[in-house]
Amino acid sequence: MDGPGQTIELDLDLDLDSQLRLSLTVRRVVPEIVREAVAEVRRKVPEYAGDGCAQGIEIATGHAVDQFVELIERSGPPSGQVAEFFRKVGSLEAEAGRGLREWQAAVNVSARTAVRHLAQAMTAVDIPTAVYGQVIEEAFAYLNRLTRAAAQGHAETAGEAFDTGLHRRRVLIERLVEGPPPAADEVTELAAGAGWPVPRRAAVVALRGGDPGPPWRLGPPADVLDGRHRTQPCLVVPDPEGPGRRRALENMLRGRLAAVGPAVPVDRLARSLHWARQALSLGVRGLVPGDRLIVATEHLPTLSVLRNRDLVAGTAARRLAPLLELRPKQRYRFAETLSAVLECGHHSAAAAERLHVHPQTVRLRMRRLEELFGDSLHDPALHLELLMVLRAWLAEAAPGADPPWFVAQPGDAGDAGGAGSGVVRAC
Repeated sequence: MDGPGQTIELDLDLDLDSQLRLSLTVRRVVPEIVREAVAEVRRKVPEYAGDGCAQGIEIATGHAVDQFVELIERSGPPSGQVAEFFRKVGSLEAEAGRGLREWQAAVNVSARTAVRHLAQAMTAVDIPTAVYGQVIEEAFAYLNRLTRAAAQGHAETAGEAFDTGLHRRRVLIERLVEGPPPAADEVTELAAGAGWPVPRRAAVVALRGGDPGPPWRLGPPADVLDGRHRTQPCLVVPDPEGPGRRRALENMLRGRLAAVGPAVPVDRLARSLHWARQALSLGVRGLVPGDRLIVATEHLPTLSVLRNRDLVAGTAARRLAPLLELRPKQRYRFAETLSAVLECGHHSAAAAERLHVHPQTVRLRMRRLEELFGDSLHDPALHLELLMVLRAWLAEAAPGADPPWFVAQPGDAGDAGGAGSGVVRAC
């Protein structure tokens, strides 16, 4: 374990002129970085929302950025002062009764703010592209070292044994799922320190914050990176499509709401987490069954549609207005039938099998739909548009109730594809 006097330095290939131009540009925006970081941390991390925390966040963020600029400028030996400062910060966090999860969440928020400004500064001073990536990598490595120093101080004050391996795995998972994609050599170095064999592909499982599910009988397997300590908990699962992996995941996660993102190269795991969280939100809102593992790739059409909700609602106002001719309790069944028929290429028997009804039921419903929608049901150019709005309808409606954005305006004349007693307005 590194001692209190550990040193921190950067490994940058910058000429003296670039060093000075970059450091001067960053120094000018340090106050803005600090202001934004304080506001964002207090907004996104509830444990730091109190007025008494603002000054502490401001001091820590300002010191971290100032020291990073000094490391860019410095040509002499590295200093151990910044590591010692954050070791004391970790100690104060323990005295305040806060855990490292809250601290890590605050660091993540501050880091995104600082890196955004750093990127803008490098663009302003015309730093070469190759060096640009190197500076960003060093910025994250620097933050990882500060986090490690804080973790040591926290452990010392809390009277806990500092688990180096656990800390390194947590640093690795943060780097993989947050911020810009890491470079291959950075992943290799962090993974080696954490004892994690780098897989060709992996996926992220998003878990519900607060973990209202049953107690964990078994923790994740050794090759799974465990991010349950995070404010938005997750797991990084290697080779999720490998033999038996899906069944093992379902068994481990049985009884709790969880969603797995698509399998991607390890430097793209932030995208897998993004889609896993989107899929998890469908389960939280009851739009997809949440009693088993939600697989994002099985709900991509719905996810894509709901990401463009305003546009879809406007399209629904034109395309689905004829459904107002039906009683409210009928609309869901007819929308479901129309979606199945379009997906099955107007094959009523296949649609009936999908809907678990008799083919004659599908045929009767389709005759009524053809009366309402007219020729538009058989216009190939409109099929994709109809399927899009129908998916949105079925995702956000319930039998007997329209989606919240599908509002009839009594007395208005219908104008979409068939006779109508009203129109649908998107709200």
